[in-house]
Amino acid sequence: MKIHLSMCLTALLFITFTEKTSAQDESYGTWTSVGVEKKLNKWNLEANTELRTICYLSLINRWSLGVSADYDLLKQLSIGAGYEFMNVLDKKYDNYQFRNRFNVSATGKITINDFTFKLRERIQTTQKDESKRIDDEGDIDNYKINPEWSWRNRLQMSYDIPHCKVTPAFSLESFYQLDNPDGNAFDNLRYILSFDYKVNKRNKTKVYGLINSKLESEDAYGKYILGVGYIYTF
Repeated sequence: MKIHLSMCLTALLFITFTEKTSAQDESYGTWTSVGVEKKLNKWNLEANTELRTICYLSLINRWSLGVSADYDLLKQLSIGAGYEFMNVLDKKYDNYQFRNRFNVSATGKITINDFTFKLRERIQTTQKDESKRIDDEGDIDNYKINPEWSWRNRLQMSYDIPHCKVTPAFSLESFYQLDNPDGNAFDNLRYILSFDYKVNKRNKTKVYGLINSKLESEDAYGKYILGVGYIYTF
Protein backbone atom coordinates (compact mmCIF):
# COMPACT_ATOMS: atom_id res chain seq x y z
CA MET A 1 0.00 0.00 0.00
CA LYS A 2 2.81 2.39 0.89
CA ILE A 3 4.66 1.59 -2.33
CA HIS A 4 1.53 2.15 -4.38
CA LEU A 5 0.93 5.50 -2.67
CA SER A 6 4.47 6.67 -3.42
CA MET A 7 4.15 5.61 -7.07
CA CYS A 8 0.82 7.43 -7.42
CA LEU A 9 2.24 10.65 -5.95
CA THR A 10 5.22 10.49 -8.30
CA ALA A 11 3.00 9.91 -11.32
CA LEU A 12 0.66 12.75 -10.31
CA LEU A 13 3.51 15.22 -9.99
CA PHE A 14 5.03 14.12 -13.28
CA ILE A 15 1.75 14.63 -15.12
CA THR A 16 1.13 18.00 -13.47
CA PHE A 17 4.48 19.50 -14.36
CA THR A 18 4.99 18.02 -17.85
CA GLU A 19 1.55 18.22 -19.39
CA LYS A 20 2.37 21.24 -21.58
CA THR A 21 4.44 19.30 -24.11
CA SER A 22 4.29 22.07 -26.69
CA ALA A 23 6.53 24.34 -24.56
CA GLN A 24 10.27 24.65 -25.13
CA ASP A 25 12.20 21.64 -23.88
CA GLU A 26 14.49 23.74 -21.69
CA SER A 27 11.50 24.71 -19.56
CA TYR A 28 11.35 21.17 -18.15
CA GLY A 29 13.92 19.56 -15.90
CA THR A 30 14.71 17.37 -12.92
CA TRP A 31 16.47 17.96 -9.60
CA THR A 32 17.94 14.96 -7.77
CA SER A 33 19.69 15.20 -4.42
CA VAL A 34 21.30 12.95 -1.81
CA GLY A 35 22.23 14.19 1.65
CA VAL A 36 23.33 13.22 5.14
CA GLU A 37 22.53 15.02 8.38
CA LYS A 38 23.58 14.81 11.99
CA LYS A 39 21.76 16.25 15.01
CA LEU A 40 23.95 17.33 17.93
CA ASN A 41 21.90 18.81 20.76
CA LYS A 42 20.73 22.15 19.33
CA TRP A 43 22.82 21.81 16.16
CA ASN A 44 21.74 20.29 12.87
CA LEU A 45 24.60 19.61 10.43
CA GLU A 46 23.99 18.63 6.82
CA ALA A 47 25.94 17.84 3.65
CA ASN A 48 24.37 17.13 0.28
CA THR A 49 25.00 16.85 -3.42
CA GLU A 50 22.51 17.75 -6.14
CA LEU A 51 22.24 17.24 -9.90
CA ARG A 52 19.93 19.43 -11.97
CA THR A 53 18.96 18.89 -15.60
CA ILE A 54 17.03 20.83 -18.22
CA CYS A 55 15.49 19.62 -21.49
CA TYR A 56 13.99 16.85 -19.34
CA LEU A 57 17.02 14.58 -18.70
CA SER A 58 19.12 15.34 -21.77
CA LEU A 59 21.27 18.25 -20.50
CA ILE A 60 22.98 18.76 -17.14
CA ASN A 61 22.31 22.28 -15.92
CA ARG A 62 24.06 22.22 -12.55
CA TRP A 63 25.95 20.00 -10.15
CA SER A 64 26.55 21.17 -6.61
CA LEU A 65 28.01 20.12 -3.28
CA GLY A 66 26.87 21.92 -0.14
CA VAL A 67 27.29 21.99 3.62
CA SER A 68 25.19 23.79 6.21
CA ALA A 69 24.75 24.18 9.96
CA ASP A 70 21.65 25.31 11.86
CA TYR A 71 21.36 26.19 15.54
CA ASP A 72 18.14 26.26 17.57
CA LEU A 73 18.06 29.52 19.48
CA LEU A 74 14.55 28.76 20.71
CA LYS A 75 12.03 25.99 20.16
CA GLN A 76 10.46 28.05 17.41
CA LEU A 77 13.49 29.94 16.06
CA SER A 78 16.75 28.80 14.47
CA ILE A 79 19.63 30.45 12.65
CA GLY A 80 21.98 28.94 10.13
CA ALA A 81 24.74 29.35 7.57
CA GLY A 82 25.82 27.38 4.53
CA TYR A 83 28.25 27.08 1.64
CA GLU A 84 27.66 25.62 -1.81
CA PHE A 85 30.14 24.83 -4.58
CA MET A 86 28.49 24.67 -8.01
CA ASN A 87 29.41 23.81 -11.58
CA VAL A 88 26.81 25.66 -13.67
CA LEU A 89 25.95 25.70 -17.36
CA ASP A 90 26.26 29.17 -18.90
CA LYS A 91 23.50 29.17 -21.52
CA LYS A 92 25.00 32.06 -23.50
CA TYR A 93 28.45 30.48 -23.97
CA ASP A 94 27.40 26.83 -23.71
CA ASN A 95 30.06 25.88 -21.18
CA TYR A 96 30.30 25.10 -17.46
CA GLN A 97 31.63 27.54 -14.87
CA PHE A 98 32.35 27.28 -11.16
CA ARG A 99 30.34 29.22 -8.59
CA ASN A 100 30.80 29.75 -4.85
CA ARG A 101 27.71 30.59 -2.80
CA PHE A 102 27.45 31.56 0.86
CA ASN A 103 24.26 32.18 2.84
CA VAL A 104 22.95 33.07 6.29
CA SER A 105 19.36 32.49 7.36
CA ALA A 106 16.83 32.63 10.17
CA THR A 107 13.79 30.33 10.38
CA GLY A 108 10.73 30.67 12.57
CA LYS A 109 8.02 28.05 12.92
CA ILE A 110 4.67 27.60 14.61
CA THR A 111 2.47 24.50 14.90
CA ILE A 112 -1.33 24.67 15.00
CA ASN A 113 -2.97 21.28 15.48
CA ASP A 114 -1.50 19.13 12.67
CA PHE A 115 -0.28 22.08 10.58
CA THR A 116 3.21 23.54 10.78
CA PHE A 117 4.06 26.95 9.32
CA LYS A 118 7.68 27.96 8.68
CA LEU A 119 9.07 31.30 7.54
CA ARG A 120 12.69 31.37 6.40
CA GLU A 121 14.59 34.57 5.65
CA ARG A 122 17.88 34.09 3.80
CA ILE A 123 20.60 36.38 2.46
CA GLN A 124 22.94 34.79 -0.07
CA THR A 125 25.87 35.87 -2.21
CA THR A 126 27.14 34.05 -5.30
CA GLN A 127 30.60 34.59 -6.80
CA LYS A 128 30.74 33.63 -10.50
CA ASP A 129 33.85 32.52 -12.39
CA GLU A 130 33.97 34.57 -15.63
CA SER A 131 37.21 33.14 -17.06
CA LYS A 132 35.43 31.05 -19.74
CA ARG A 133 33.19 33.89 -20.98
CA ILE A 134 35.35 34.96 -23.92
CA ASP A 135 33.63 37.09 -26.56
CA ASP A 136 34.42 37.29 -30.29
CA GLU A 137 37.17 39.85 -29.69
CA GLY A 138 38.92 37.66 -27.10
CA ASP A 139 37.86 39.73 -24.10
CA ILE A 140 36.11 38.43 -20.99
CA ASP A 141 32.38 39.07 -21.15
CA ASN A 142 31.61 40.03 -17.56
CA TYR A 143 28.30 39.28 -15.88
CA LYS A 144 26.22 42.35 -15.21
CA ILE A 145 26.03 41.34 -11.53
CA ASN A 146 29.01 39.61 -9.92
CA PRO A 147 29.06 38.82 -7.07
CA GLU A 148 25.31 38.50 -6.93
CA TRP A 149 23.49 39.29 -3.68
CA SER A 150 19.87 38.32 -3.11
CA TRP A 151 17.25 38.00 -0.39
CA ARG A 152 15.15 34.82 -0.35
CA ASN A 153 11.88 34.70 1.56
CA ARG A 154 10.16 31.30 1.91
CA LEU A 155 6.82 30.53 3.56
CA GLN A 156 5.99 26.83 3.97
CA MET A 157 2.92 25.01 5.27
CA SER A 158 3.05 21.27 5.99
CA TYR A 159 0.39 18.88 7.26
CA ASP A 160 1.23 16.01 9.62
CA ILE A 161 -1.27 13.33 8.65
CA PRO A 162 -2.09 11.25 11.75
CA HIS A 163 -0.71 7.70 11.61
CA CYS A 164 0.85 8.27 8.19
CA LYS A 165 4.50 8.40 7.11
CA VAL A 166 3.74 10.78 4.24
CA THR A 167 3.84 14.52 5.00
CA PRO A 168 2.56 16.87 2.28
CA ALA A 169 3.75 20.49 2.15
CA PHE A 170 3.38 23.58 0.02
CA SER A 171 5.77 26.52 -0.07
CA LEU A 172 6.14 29.85 -1.81
CA GLU A 173 9.55 31.48 -2.14
CA SER A 174 10.50 34.89 -3.50
CA PHE A 175 13.89 36.05 -4.80
CA TYR A 176 14.79 39.74 -4.48
CA GLN A 177 17.92 41.26 -6.02
CA LEU A 178 20.10 43.34 -3.70
CA ASP A 179 22.85 44.68 -6.00
CA ASN A 180 21.37 45.11 -9.46
CA PRO A 181 22.88 48.29 -11.00
CA ASP A 182 19.67 48.79 -13.01
CA GLY A 183 17.54 48.70 -9.86
CA ASN A 184 16.68 45.96 -7.42
CA ALA A 185 13.52 43.92 -8.00
CA PHE A 186 11.88 40.55 -7.39
CA ASP A 187 13.24 38.35 -10.17
CA ASN A 188 11.60 34.99 -9.39
CA LEU A 189 8.76 33.35 -7.49
CA ARG A 190 9.01 29.63 -6.75
CA TYR A 191 6.07 27.34 -5.94
CA ILE A 192 6.75 23.87 -4.48
CA LEU A 193 4.35 21.01 -3.74
CA SER A 194 6.18 18.21 -1.92
CA PHE A 195 5.60 14.87 -0.23
CA ASP A 196 8.06 13.63 2.42
CA TYR A 197 8.11 9.92 3.19
CA LYS A 198 9.81 8.77 6.40
CA VAL A 199 10.99 5.25 5.64
CA ASN A 200 12.35 4.76 9.17
CA LYS A 201 14.25 6.66 11.87
CA ARG A 202 17.31 7.21 9.68
CA ASN A 203 15.98 7.30 6.12
CA LYS A 204 13.71 9.89 4.49
CA THR A 205 12.77 10.53 0.87
CA LYS A 206 11.02 13.41 -0.86
CA VAL A 207 9.16 13.80 -4.14
CA TYR A 208 8.19 17.27 -5.27
CA GLY A 209 7.00 19.40 -8.15
CA LEU A 210 8.38 22.91 -8.55
CA ILE A 211 7.50 25.90 -10.71
CA ASN A 212 9.80 28.87 -11.28
CA SER A 213 7.87 31.91 -12.47
CA LYS A 214 10.80 33.28 -14.46
CA LEU A 215 13.78 31.80 -16.30
CA GLU A 216 17.18 33.41 -15.90
CA SER A 217 18.66 34.71 -19.15
CA GLU A 218 22.11 33.12 -18.75
CA ASP A 219 21.56 30.37 -16.16
CA ALA A 220 18.37 28.69 -17.38
CA TYR A 221 17.45 26.30 -14.58
CA GLY A 222 14.07 25.20 -15.90
CA LYS A 223 10.56 26.39 -15.18
CA TYR A 224 8.76 23.10 -14.50
CA ILE A 225 10.77 20.76 -12.28
CA LEU A 226 10.22 17.24 -10.98
CA GLY A 227 12.45 16.55 -7.98
CA VAL A 228 13.48 13.57 -5.89
CA GLY A 229 15.59 13.73 -2.71
CA TYR A 230 17.01 11.32 -0.13
CA ILE A 231 18.42 12.10 3.34
CA TYR A 232 20.18 9.75 5.73
CA THR A 233 20.32 10.76 9.41
CA PHE A 234 23.02 9.34 11.66
